[in-house]
Formats: sequence, C-alpha cells, structure tokens
Amino acid sequence: MVCWWCLNLSTKRILILLVQVTVSFVVLFLLFLGVDFEQTIEVLASINIPLFISTIIFFILSSLTVALALHTTLRSSEVSIPLRSSVSASYGGQLLSDITPAKTGYFATPVLLRELSQVSIEKGLMSVMAMGAVNFFVKAIFSGIALLYFLNRIPMDPSLANGLLFGIGLLLIMGLGLTILVWTNYMPNLVKKLVGFPLFGRLIAKFEPILEIFDKDQSLLKKSIKTTTILIILSVLIFTFGIWFLSRAVDMPQPSFIDLLFMGPLTAVFMYVPVTFAGLGLQEAAYVFLLTSIGAPQPNALAFALLVRILFITTDLIGLPAIIKTGTGLVNIFDLNSEKEIAS
Repeated sequence: MVCWWCLNLSTKRILILLVQVTVSFVVLFLLFLGVDFEQTIEVLASINIPLFISTIIFFILSSLTVALALHTTLRSSEVSIPLRSSVSASYGGQLLSDITPAKTGYFATPVLLRELSQVSIEKGLMSVMAMGAVNFFVKAIFSGIALLYFLNRIPMDPSLANGLLFGIGLLLIMGLGLTILVWTNYMPNLVKKLVGFPLFGRLIAKFEPILEIFDKDQSLLKKSIKTTTILIILSVLIFTFGIWFLSRAVDMPQPSFIDLLFMGPLTAVFMYVPVTFAGLGLQEAAYVFLLTSIGAPQPNALAFALLVRILFITTDLIGLPAIIKTGTGLVNIFDLNSEKEIAS
C-alpha cells in the first residue's frame, strides 16, 4: 500500500488529476448510458438557431457583468485601468475557472491584470477576493432557496440533497473565509501568532507575505459591496434568461423562468466540488435529474446540459488572448515560495 504522505507534491498532483479525470468520465459515461444518445443528437441537430444565438448573447453578457463587478472592486481600491483590461482579465480568469477543479482558475486573474495593465498582484488579488466573497455568498443564498424550492416540488433522493447541502455549505465557507481574509484583521493576526509555534510555525510563516497585502485598502473595498452585489445578482438573472432561451431552443418548454432561475445556481454548486473539473459530469447529471423530474424528455434535458457546458467554455474564449499574453506567469501566483513574485 502506497503511503500518501510519503509522496512528493508533484506525484500527489498527478494522482489527484487522474482521479478528477476518472470521476468526470465515469459520471458522463453513466449519464450517457441512461439516455438515448441518438435522440439527443437529433435534438441538437434540430436546434432553433435564432433562440440559440440569443442564448450565446446572454451568456456573454452574464460573464461581462462579472467582469464589471471586478472592475468595480478594482476602482474602489484606487486602481484606474481601462475597462477593456478588466474585462479581458476577467474573461481569462473565467475561462481558466471553466477547466479547473472548484473553479480555482479564476484566482489567476491578478496575474492577467498585471500583464495587461501593470496592476500590482497586491491590488489585483485583493479585488478578486473581495468580489469572490460577494459571489460565493450570493450563489449560496440562491442555492439554499433553490434547494427548498425543488424539495417542495419534486421527490429528491436524500443522497442528492445531502450533496447539494454539502456544496452550498462549501460556498458559504469560502465566502466567509474570503470575507474574513479581505475585510478583517483576524486572519493576519492569527497567522502572526501561529508562526511562533514549533513544527508547523515555519510552514505558516510562508503565508505571511500573502496575508500582509490585505492590511491595506480594506475600508476602500467596503464601498464597493453594494454595487458588486447588485452586479453579481444581475449576472445570475442574465444567465437565467440565457438558459431560458436555450431550453426553448432545444424544444423543452417544461421549465418555467422561475424553475431555471433556481436551477442555474443550484446546479452550479457542483462546479465548486473539487472532485472533477468545474463540476464536469456532476452538473450535467444534476440538470438532467431536475429537468426530467419536472417533465422534460431525457434527450432534450441532456442536450440542454451539454450545451450549457459548451457555452460556458466557448463564450469565455474571449479571454484566451489575455491568457496567451500572460504565458507562464500564471504559475507563479500559486507558488507560495515565490515571495518576490507576489510582492512585485
């Protein structure tokens, strides 16, 4: 039996990656196995093009609204950059989040901001985390209401309900953690105390350079909370219009706008569960389950779920030029040993 703690970091990352890829493909395989895929292809072939184009537009607008939220937090921390730079960096971060476990790729956005407009890592990371805190809380609240909504409407397997509760709890924890980190001095003070402890003190000390950057601009960022919250909620509403048009494009009139308003955030919970790439397979299965439970045909539901995934990635390709320009610099933001890189 292999000792996990005896393995080096690179080997652990490879093993985790293999597990995530395996889980994604197993879930997708089981999903395809339970649905007539030939009928799904027929649904995709007969898609309503004008409605599908409307879906694409709303997906782009939803991501654009998130970019505006990021621009708002940047301006509140006295960072003056062109709006197009904030948009490009945000789209790049969203593209990376579409293909990384628990959507962690978005936290590479500070590097993109630095490359595009010379925004310091300090300011960029602070702004991204401030917006992230609001985003997690908004999504958690929507998801919690959505779970109650669907529990009262359809019979739900306890294991699925528990999985959703776990995901919602994860969103709340992440939102609370970022809030404590960005808007209070609790975390830096705690780390300073822990540095003096034996054994793990030296490990904790590596986080000091990162946490010190949050001592500044806290009061400035608080001014952006209301606007950022409104923009994140607006993003959810715009996305709902997008998937509403998509449901009609694949000839699926069963879900109402309210159904989809709650379904979007609830299924998105699985994107933050770090067992697949941005919830690949899990989110699609959740969409199919919820849609078929309210009367949608399985082939149409699967076509809808697959298109949602494809549109997430393809519409965020707007950020690809920013990623290409940044190049290998993206790796450094996650390297705790690269203190010079963080401070630059």
